[in-house]
Amino acid sequence: METQTLSPALNHANYFKTFIRSLVDKFQPLQIFCFAKSTSFKELQGCFTDQQSKYNCNYCLLVVTESITRIDYEAQDFSNYHYQHGNITILCHGLENINDAIKANNRFFMTVCTKGQLIYSYDGMGNMDCSNVFIPTQSAVKAIKHLSHRMPLADGFFNGAGECLSKEQFTVCVFMLHQVVEQCLIALIRVHLAYRSEIHNLGRMLGLSTAFSDRPLKMFLSGSAEDKRLFEVLTKSYSGARYASTFKVNEEEAKAIYQKVAAFKVMTLEMCQQKIEYLDKEATNYKELRSASRTQDHSEQVLI
Repeated sequence: METQTLSPALNHANYFKTFIRSLVDKFQPLQIFCFAKSTSFKELQGCFTDQQSKYNCNYCLLVVTESITRIDYEAQDFSNYHYQHGNITILCHGLENINDAIKANNRFFMTVCTKGQLIYSYDGMGNMDCSNVFIPTQSAVKAIKHLSHRMPLADGFFNGAGECLSKEQFTVCVFMLHQVVEQCLIALIRVHLAYRSEIHNLGRMLGLSTAFSDRPLKMFLSGSAEDKRLFEVLTKSYSGARYASTFKVNEEEAKAIYQKVAAFKVMTLEMCQQKIEYLDKEATNYKELRSASRTQDHSEQVLI
């Protein structure tokens, strides 16, 4: 009997199912939604090497819990350790809080509820209240408000980083640049997802940003070893610059990170403005449809 070889996609699907089972066994959630997924497949063939292939999948998951106590860090650490075929970004929220947010017309949770893929349910049924229809009239207004708050903070930290760079305070410079990136990512996530992020880890924030674009992630992690090394310097600066006497950044590293963050700040503003334009058009279309519907209803009443 001939042994059948599973395709990379099917083999990964089995691996992912096993991981989800272990996640469920560990944390006992009510539901798990996947609201973003990206895949990559690399295959190497040649005369001087054995055939090699690598299939990776990155996911963004919303874990719905019975308790309102947040378990994000524990669940993320568990995923980082047990899932080795890509990256998983996990958000954890209690069912009660999610339903309250949905009733309050929260764009993120309503979108996940109606368009996300339910990949696990403890009773085979949905528990989130998805009966409400999202009303987009205030989306652009809220996005502008968040962008107007975060970008001046990012600009201030960036100006401070420039001062430190000119005074050869390279370690403090990179710490300030960390704050710039954090503020930019908060803005990107709030504008695009309407999610209030309480994450401070840049890696996790970049992972969450892949739910709407891979541009932020690729700006810092293009795949090169040097990019990865510089990003590690940037992330370590958050605590290293303040508490670790052995943490030092040299001039070359500081300048390279400074230039990358400058480009990231420009990209953030561009992406957010484009999204706000989209949200504004969506609100306009919604208002026009509502107006047309009311006019039609009125006409029908007159005829009756």
